[in-house]
Amino acid sequence: MAEEREAQTAGTSGISVPSRVRLALLWAVTVVALAVHNAEELVRDLPGWHTGRPWLPGSALYGDPAQFAVALAIVTGLALVLAVAGVAWRAAWNAQVLVCVGYALLVNAAGHVLLSVVSWSLMPGVLTSVLVLVPVFVLLTRTLPPVRWTVSSVLVTLVAAFGVVIGSLVIAAALA
Repeated sequence: MAEEREAQTAGTSGISVPSRVRLALLWAVTVVALAVHNAEELVRDLPGWHTGRPWLPGSALYGDPAQFAVALAIVTGLALVLAVAGVAWRAAWNAQVLVCVGYALLVNAAGHVLLSVVSWSLMPGVLTSVLVLVPVFVLLTRTLPPVRWTVSSVLVTLVAAFGVVIGSLVIAAALA
């Protein structure tokens, strides 16, 4: 019994890996938060906002609103597939990947805040970044065992996050 509890405890943090049900709930909260954030970006017309600020980099990535909607659906769908796979297979990577997703959401939120400050306007997505994504990040990092950050884990997280975003935009452009 003590060995089982020891196996569930991550490092010296004292935070044990949550049950399958708790992980499923955390994934659900995360996917819903991402969907709400993506909905704000779509409803408040992120591509149009970017087009109105040609001095900001990346305007060409977004395409038209319909194309952008497809990209957002792909990102949300991939998060849902990852959540279902992790929970259904009781994958050992489940909690760690969820924390990494939380960090990716935090970086996204920080980008929205930074671009809102730089442009002196509310970037579509900034409201849910502050009110939804940041609290979800805090929940995840307070509930789940910490990630052991190594050069490779940071690189994998960054490449995966940017790959999903850029890949979804490229796929959406190809489908348009």
